[in-house]
Amino acid sequence: MLKEKIKKELNNFKNENRFRKLHILNEELLNLSSNDYMGLGNDPLLVEEFYKLYPNLPLSSSSSRLISGSYSLVMELEEFAQSIYKKPVLFFNSGFDCNCCIIETFCNEKTLIISDKLNHASIHDGILHSKATLLRYKHLDLKHLKQLLEKNKDKYEDIFVISETIYSMDGDCVHLENLIDLKSQYNFSLIIDEAHSFGVYSYGMAYEKNLIDQIDFLVIPLGKGGGSTGSYLICNELYKEYIINRGRKFIYTTALPPVNIAWNLFILQKMITFKNRKSLLLELQSLAHSLIKEYNMQTLSTTHIISIIVGNNDKLDKITLYLKNKGYFVYGVKEPTVPKGTSRIRIGLSPNLTKDNIINFFQELNYALNTFF
Repeated sequence: MLKEKIKKELNNFKNENRFRKLHILNEELLNLSSNDYMGLGNDPLLVEEFYKLYPNLPLSSSSSRLISGSYSLVMELEEFAQSIYKKPVLFFNSGFDCNCCIIETFCNEKTLIISDKLNHASIHDGILHSKATLLRYKHLDLKHLKQLLEKNKDKYEDIFVISETIYSMDGDCVHLENLIDLKSQYNFSLIIDEAHSFGVYSYGMAYEKNLIDQIDFLVIPLGKGGGSTGSYLICNELYKEYIINRGRKFIYTTALPPVNIAWNLFILQKMITFKNRKSLLLELQSLAHSLIKEYNMQTLSTTHIISIIVGNNDKLDKITLYLKNKGYFVYGVKEPTVPKGTSRIRIGLSPNLTKDNIINFFQELNYALNTFF
């Protein structure tokens, strides 16, 4: 019965043109869908410098943090990050684990969680595991959030509000200062995910806006602008100790290898030297948005992440194939991952691209959008 049920579900995916497959990236294509927003992950000069500093690091930690996985490098990384953020730091193997762990560790049946409707799957998984009551506010709509807070402020033992800074699908951005103002009014616990702003905003948007102290749990995943893997959690010492003692996704997993930890330390130490990369990224972002306006393309983006609305899945397939044949790799996001009628091409800019790359790509995209009906 199980196999038949699975076959039926997969056939439905195929019939609805939303069946996923794994593909090897053709490295001859210009990758416009990478999340390496600062171009750090495969920079040959950085890699060469790194291996000169760390030539013979182990490729496995072979243990959880609580046994022998808290080796000197990972402790040095947390201490260096703490010197930047001026709050305790705990390192996680991934942003997914970090988000999940915070929510399921600190929230329960007596907790109300109010979450942005478009928050990441890791946040929603953590909410499900926590058994807390969930309310969703309209995406980036802080007026709606305030209405929900006002209505529920005296009904629960604890209230948590969760938001990302920059959203990965639409490339739009929270007004962090206004969200902090609400926190001062309603005294909720605040979780902020900086997966798509770290690096682009140097040490993160909260750091640049001097709001670290106002955020209870600041999650900084490193698989995007950090050019790496893992995640920093910035919180107070009491919360850090509690996670070390109760956080299942922290306790019961093998720590990342020293080679990954050393790379994270290396990048964090050099972050202030990447100003030219950031400037180039902003120039490319400005150029891309001016072309979008010129060609009357549909997007909600205001950042380096740009989603161009195409429409249905079939049209999206035709356009991505056309662009592939022209030498561009772009990721097509289909229904039902996004609402019906909003299938889209997701572009991630980086300083590895040139202005000519951007100009030529949008010319081809404009042609495709006006050709494939």
